Amino acid sequence: MKRPLLLLVSVVATACGGSGTGVDGAVLDAGPRDSTTGGRDAGRDGGLDGGGDTGEGRGDAGVDAEVGTAGCRSGAGLPEGANTFSLGGRERRFVLRLPDGYRGARPWPLVLALHGNGGSASYWDATSGVRDIRDVLRTEAVLVIAEAIDGKWRDYDMPRETWPARIEQELAYFDHVLALVREELCLDETATFAMGFSGGGSFSGVLGCRRTDIRAFAAGGAVIYFDETDCVGRPAAWITLGDEELDGREPFREFWRLRAGCADVGAGVPPDPSQCVAYGGCDPTTPVHYCQHPGGHVWPDYGSQAMWRFFAQFVH
Repeated sequence: MKRPLLLLVSVVATACGGSGTGVDGAVLDAGPRDSTTGGRDAGRDGGLDGGGDTGEGRGDAGVDAEVGTAGCRSGAGLPEGANTFSLGGRERRFVLRLPDGYRGARPWPLVLALHGNGGSASYWDATSGVRDIRDVLRTEAVLVIAEAIDGKWRDYDMPRETWPARIEQELAYFDHVLALVREELCLDETATFAMGFSGGGSFSGVLGCRRTDIRAFAAGGAVIYFDETDCVGRPAAWITLGDEELDGREPFREFWRLRAGCADVGAGVPPDPSQCVAYGGCDPTTPVHYCQHPGGHVWPDYGSQAMWRFFAQFVH
C-alpha cells in the first residue's frame, strides 16, 4: 500500500492544510465573496481528542452575543426540510435540519453539506450508516444540505470553458443561502463550516478558497475546482483520500497544506493515528489534518465523526 511521507509520522511534530485538477468519480446519490471573517482561536481547550461541547451542555447563558447573526435578534425561523427559492431563472433548494433544542436566543454553528456529482441533497440526509451526519450534528449545529444545479457541482459532460461560469452560479447560490439562514436563524458567524464528498468535497474547497467566512472545511475524494489566484480564504482543512485514488487528487491536499504553511510530516491523530496525521508547522489558526483510508473513492467509515471532531475545536 502506498503511503506518502506525511504518514511516516513524526511524533515530535506539533499538531496543526500545486495546482491540479482531476475527474471526480460520479456519486449517484450513493471577485471575493462575503467578507465576514472568522476570528476564532483554533487553540480551544480540549482540542481534537476531547471533541466539542455537546448542545445539551450549552445553555443560552454565557453565549457571546457579538458573534450572533441578525437572526438572533429578529429572525422568523425557517421550516425544517426542503426550502426552495428562485435564483438566476432556476428553482433552487436546500434541506435544513435544526439541532435538538434549537433556540433563537443563542448562536449555533452552521455546517454546509455538499453531495457528490450526480447526487442530491438526500445523500447527506440519511439517518443511518456512515453518511449519517444528521445524528452526529443532532445536538451540535444547524445543518444545511446544499443541492447543485442538475446535481453536479461540475458537469464533466459540458465543455471545459463552461466550468468557471458554473462555479460563479454556485457561489451565487451559496451567497443567497447563507444570507437567508443568517437573517432568519440564530447562527454563530465565526463558526461556518463546509463539508462534502467527491464533487461536493471539491466545491467545499471552492467555498474555502473564494469566501472568507468558512472557518474550516472537510473534504473527501476532492480535486481542485478553483483558480488558485482567486483564493481569498484561509480555512482550516480536514482532507481524506483513499489509497486507490491518489493520482490527480493529491494536489488538492498539497494546496491547502502549503497555504497553511504546514510541513509534510506530523503526528498521528484520531480517529485512527495509523491513517490520520495532523501536519506540523501549520499556522496555529489553520490546522490541516489528512487521513488516507484503505480502498478507493468512498467516504470512510469514520469520516462523519472525524469531520465534527475537527470542526468542534473552533466552536466556543
